[in-house]
Amino acid sequence: MNHQEICSAVIIDEQMIESAEFAAICGVSAEWIALHVQAGVLPASGENPAAWRFSGSEIRRVHRLLALERDFDALPELAALVLDLQDEIARLRANQRKIGAL
Repeated sequence: MNHQEICSAVIIDEQMIESAEFAAICGVSAEWIALHVQAGVLPASGENPAAWRFSGSEIRRVHRLLALERDFDALPELAALVLDLQDEIARLRANQRKIGAL
């Protein structure tokens, strides 16, 4: 019988998380993280993999990247572009709602 440890926590967007812990939280390998940082798809603070730190808000980005890569067999760069466009559309729609409400 396999036992899995369940971890529950509240991640604050501004909280910085070290690379290995970030990978574990996101359910990906350190290699996956390194590939995406080196491709410029995932922002990290720090000069090398041992010093990389990620904000809590990047967890959602990783999950969205994983879904695009899995569902559409997208390359990391393409998945990142799609995310950036989706975020921009959401921002523009929010601005439209704000202007329309005035």
